[in-house]
Amino acid sequence: MPADLVPDWLRVILLVLSLISFIPQIYRILSTKDSSGISLCYVLFNLISTTEQFTIAFMYLVNLAGHSDVFANPRPTVGDWLNLCQVTLVWACSLILFATCLSYPPARANNSKYFILSIYSAFLCISVIAVWADAADVADSPDDDLSRRWFTVLLHSVHILFINPVVTILAIAAPIHQARKTLLEPSLGALSTVSLAVQAIVFAVVAVSWVARVVFPAMPAITPGVVVTWYQLIGWAAVDNGVFAIGQAVIWFIATRKAGWRGENPSSGETEPLLRA
Repeated sequence: MPADLVPDWLRVILLVLSLISFIPQIYRILSTKDSSGISLCYVLFNLISTTEQFTIAFMYLVNLAGHSDVFANPRPTVGDWLNLCQVTLVWACSLILFATCLSYPPARANNSKYFILSIYSAFLCISVIAVWADAADVADSPDDDLSRRWFTVLLHSVHILFINPVVTILAIAAPIHQARKTLLEPSLGALSTVSLAVQAIVFAVVAVSWVARVVFPAMPAITPGVVVTWYQLIGWAAVDNGVFAIGQAVIWFIATRKAGWRGENPSSGETEPLLRA
């Protein structure tokens, strides 16, 4: 499957829209200095998902550059780098949201924030930090020295075969935590229905675009084995973004319905924030 089915101008538009979708939620928290109504587990799980997406994409574009025939072209194109920019920006926005939620946590969450921060720090060590360390080692070795790439292959295999499926499960569990919190809390708090709505739409389009914006060899037939291989190698991007979009839509529906029951305007003065992914 060619990697240029999605034009570069559309990738740029989706990149900008992805950035915009985070702004109402982050602004809401910063302006009120409060993150009540937002589940820290929801934010953490979505952050882990975006971190893993960045980790694998970075491996394909940098660590495995020229040595893989999937995800990116042997000689990365502008579109390939825009793909990396997409996952990098979403990861960065998710990290900012995570930091703001930890900076202004509800009073009863002050103790749990250190535990959550330690969980993410541990995940960083086996994902981004490990990949960056390997990239530095690969950069110092000759391009044809495959003996020094064993760790790259091992790292890539561990992520796509074991870590990433677990991360997808966490992404599915994330909106469940937020839905429960939204239903149990007396008000929506800092939850932004604007961000929820925008992200549900934007990331649904992003998810569909991932099907056609990466490289994957043409298959003679679609079988369960091919689908599993597709998910492991490149399909995780479409699946994880699709899961996030659906989760945001579900939370938006619950939040707006709850506001309606209470006679509130769910978007008045941005009465609520978002959560990401």
